[in-house]
Amino acid sequence: MKIALGQINPTVGDFAGNSAKIIAYSQRARAEGAGLILFPELCVCGYPPRDLVERASFVTHNREATEHIAADTRGIAVICGLVTPAQADTGKSAMNSAALLMDGAIKFVQSKMLLPTYDVFDEVRNFAPARHQDLFSFCGKRMALTICEDAWNDKHFWPRQLYSVDPVEALVKAGGSFVLNISASPFWAGKRELRQEMLATIARTDRVPVAFVNQVGGNDSLVFDGSSLVFDRDGKIIRPAVYGVRRRRHDEPDRRVHGRPPVVRKARVRGQNIDRWPL
Repeated sequence: MKIALGQINPTVGDFAGNSAKIIAYSQRARAEGAGLILFPELCVCGYPPRDLVERASFVTHNREATEHIAADTRGIAVICGLVTPAQADTGKSAMNSAALLMDGAIKFVQSKMLLPTYDVFDEVRNFAPARHQDLFSFCGKRMALTICEDAWNDKHFWPRQLYSVDPVEALVKAGGSFVLNISASPFWAGKRELRQEMLATIARTDRVPVAFVNQVGGNDSLVFDGSSLVFDRDGKIIRPAVYGVRRRRHDEPDRRVHGRPPVVRKARVRGQNIDRWPL
């Protein structure tokens, strides 16, 4: 199974433009032999949509745009982030979800379980959390599809867990043999190294490959660094096919924005120097 990562820069509310990017990179990945391509969290509508999700028409446009993407990406499986309706008893209008598109249709939908409320995030304000999550089958593997924060509660990495559940652990225990994580993870100095070692820890501990795709660019004062990666079951980085942004050459300086990381998320980066594999 060849996996491609669609590391795109979506615009909030630009359903036509975001859909066009997803379709174009999916078709390119299909032409180059990929069987599955991942796109970032809420890429269909753009992240962060904030209070726009309170509008029923905005939620409806997500479904319509996703169905259009499914129809135009036959021949390759696509996973993309979108807003879906929440159940009435939650008191919310929407859920932060991911859809598997295959054979011209939406085949599977998974919603985000862990909704962050620290630093720049206030997702509990806008979304209802998933009450349960399931696996889906693809190419003989049982895939554990997670969304951003769902992968940020590993007791083997963090000195203190912020949530009572670990979606990745639960999905792997249920039989998941491959972890997928679609994200809109903002940048701060040191975030790339932290994120890489966190995901590598999941791969090594659970003995499963991990594929991670992240948004790139800027939206609503936030900067997203991409840095999408695939890890084997030993936590070693595999070079995936990344679409939507130029790779940084090995001899090119890393022009990072220097700033102070938020104090609510601290962890010691262990092991070898992960910067050996720059993107």
